[in-house]
Amino acid sequence: MLQFNTSLKLVLADVDETIADVYTKATPEMISALNSFLAEGRALFLVSGGGLQSIRERVTDQLRPELRHKVLIAHCSGAEVWGFQKGGEINSEPYYGVYEGHFTDDQKRTWREITNQLIEKYHLKTYTPQPRKAFIEASLADPLSIMLADRGPQITFEFTNSINLTLEQKAQIEKVTGVEIPSTHDMYDLRYPVMEDAKALYAQAGLPVHPHLGGIFALDHVIEGVDKTRAVKHVLHDTSILASLDLQREDINDVHEIEIWGDKFSQKKGGPDFQMCLAVSPQVRTIDFRDEEDLPKGYAIHVWDGTKHLHEGLLEYLTSHYSNK
Repeated sequence: MLQFNTSLKLVLADVDETIADVYTKATPEMISALNSFLAEGRALFLVSGGGLQSIRERVTDQLRPELRHKVLIAHCSGAEVWGFQKGGEINSEPYYGVYEGHFTDDQKRTWREITNQLIEKYHLKTYTPQPRKAFIEASLADPLSIMLADRGPQITFEFTNSINLTLEQKAQIEKVTGVEIPSTHDMYDLRYPVMEDAKALYAQAGLPVHPHLGGIFALDHVIEGVDKTRAVKHVLHDTSILASLDLQREDINDVHEIEIWGDKFSQKKGGPDFQMCLAVSPQVRTIDFRDEEDLPKGYAIHVWDGTKHLHEGLLEYLTSHYSNK
């Protein structure tokens, strides 16, 4: 089993299915392990496609207030980076952002009009974000039902029921929408035609928004130029942000002083967590807590070799070090 890296100063970590299940609070055991991690003077940079409020409620609000200043949050795929004060309160404004002050009210309105057009064209029924099992039960596993999350600088469609359509479902949806659903990676995934239509509508409107796959089920509509790589690079080269974590640049010069935790690195599935790898040396150790194949070559990406995976795998990794402390 991979050994805990005792040289760690800073971890770049995904949230969904790495620290907590989707739309679910981190377990008390995970929060305890993260408190122990931070109490040893280490810092945690959460880099997620999720929204700020969700990450706070599910993770950082559960942490000990006096340790929260050791945490940064890059939400909505890196659209903004937020930090915390010494007492645990969130800062009054982000360290970095590309939404407020950059998008006009007209652009924001046009963005929502386009997403509504897509919902109407594909006859999508929208639900508020909720744990996956609850959504599947509430929607009766209907492939035209999605979870819709408007996070401000990112709008997400969660196609939980429709990333692997049966031939019958495919035919029914094509009949209703008049849109052909192609086979992609040997699956019929409704996100692909919706994504292509979204690209055309944003281009027609001259709106700098780019739709791309996120996570396992998501189609994220994000501002062009926003990605996890850019947000991480910005932080790693900003000495004032590092200082808020009680770090100096020389504290993380060695590749062993940084580590990446995630669960979506497979290139076949879009690999959104791989964007964190592109911001640091390829020699930085990365732990993939999903049992994946088709991983990028030339990077120190290790699939977790414990008995559990996803957020339970990360907890297994952390408790291998902290259970006896």
